[in-house]
Amino acid sequence: MVRKASDATKRGRPPEFDRAEVVSAAVQAFWKKGFADTSLNDLETATGVDRSTIYNSFDGKQGLYDSATDAYLDEAEDTLFQSLNSGTAGVADILDFLDRLAQGLSSNNASSGCLVVNDVASTTGERATNRYLHQLEGGLRSVLQRSGSSGETDLSRASARAQLITAAVLGVNLVHGGKTDPATSLGMIDSLRAEIGSWAEKS
Repeated sequence: MVRKASDATKRGRPPEFDRAEVVSAAVQAFWKKGFADTSLNDLETATGVDRSTIYNSFDGKQGLYDSATDAYLDEAEDTLFQSLNSGTAGVADILDFLDRLAQGLSSNNASSGCLVVNDVASTTGERATNRYLHQLEGGLRSVLQRSGSSGETDLSRASARAQLITAAVLGVNLVHGGKTDPATSLGMIDSLRAEIGSWAEKS
């Protein structure tokens, strides 16, 4: 609900607003400035609801952030992580994931890096970080175990390689979010693709 209260609200009825729209607007606000630098004033401006609604409906700034990162990761699961979750190939599924990552980082919406990775060092983002790492490393491990079982790659190295790629992807996102030349992070992805592609060639 916008900050101007309606008669119904004044009588004590709960505010009416589109929760999904508010969360979507909060995603963009937090993505642009990070949790720490996003004020309640910023959130009021971005979402169109007042701070009392943020507290009453989302349990405050932290609660709204949790809802925003949940929505962000829900979308990532259906897009960025799609090939890791439902692919049937092996190394090719990881390369597809990296292509999706590169495309995302090249878009205007990702000019600030990854919403979750940006706050990875803070306790504020611990919940979202754990979910992100579970999605990423778990998906990579499943693909590499499938690849190893088929003889495409070395099965004994599946877990270690999943952790290696996870660390590399975190690094790529941090570099991109650091406002460096986008060519730097995209070049890192190209090098990662080449290395992972060689695992199948050497098996």
